Amino acid sequence: MRLTFTCLLFILILSLPEPASAWNATGHQLVARIAWNAMTPAVRQRVIALLGAAPSDACLGELMPADARPLAARRREFFMDASTWADIVRPGENDTRPCTRFNRPEWHYINYFWQGVSGATGTDRPTDRPDLMPPTSNVVAQLPLLRAFAACATPQCGTTTADRATALAWILHLVGDMHQPLHTEARITSQPNEQKGDQGGNLFVLQTGPPSLRLHGYWDSIVDRSMPRLDNESPPAYVGRVAASVTRKYPRAAVLARLRPGDFEAWALEGFDTAKSVYPATLKRGELPGEEYRVQAFKIAEQAIALAGYRLADLLNRMFGD
Repeated sequence: MRLTFTCLLFILILSLPEPASAWNATGHQLVARIAWNAMTPAVRQRVIALLGAAPSDACLGELMPADARPLAARRREFFMDASTWADIVRPGENDTRPCTRFNRPEWHYINYFWQGVSGATGTDRPTDRPDLMPPTSNVVAQLPLLRAFAACATPQCGTTTADRATALAWILHLVGDMHQPLHTEARITSQPNEQKGDQGGNLFVLQTGPPSLRLHGYWDSIVDRSMPRLDNESPPAYVGRVAASVTRKYPRAAVLARLRPGDFEAWALEGFDTAKSVYPATLKRGELPGEEYRVQAFKIAEQAIALAGYRLADLLNRMFGD
């Protein structure tokens, strides 16, 4: 009965529009590639089969490559691309695609509130604001529901295989999202539009453009800024090269004690602690961050992406393992 209620609750949570981006496609695909390498062969097979059962109008099934490469390579790429699906269904201007009905902007993040300057020790030191509460619909609240929904194949769950497929695709995406530090915080400042937080750096403008760039977007694209794709390098080869580099620096064995299986709130609070370090006094509105900031941001991102990949693999192995 509890599981049935969970599934019904999942179906009912469908509102609260506040847009937020996340890791760009490279970031999400890196998390998925690292997870794929740490998943068991049996779990890989079950996950691919479930993703392939998505509704025909979900814009998910067509992500499976149809070229002549070996099936194993195409399945791995399908898994990587499925991790970006939750961004694919975001509606654009005059977007009539049926799959936009799956868009849930509030699921991508959680706002823990704070104020201050990173590294400060005086009155402007980073200070939590527990008097302000995150919206009730958020990534931390949603992931346990999605996990129960996707893992349960029995009739009492009141769901279909197609519904389970889209829930799984959401999991692939949201585990990555919550490891982007700016997806866990809202910094309160004296700026008129930031009295209730800066929306994860989305209100912190680095350059007005064109193209414009906000702090959140800077972090979303930090991998591409730091390890650009080589000439004539295919996207899957690029992601594979970067994933190999990241996992050499941060092997799974070195972070096993930090996995904290399924403790989604702990994962988010970990990101929140990190986010409070990324607003130093040297970070200025209207200016691109310097090289020292980029290097430090990339180091943080590499660790977060590696940990997200290992945690995602652990989660899927537990959900779909024997």
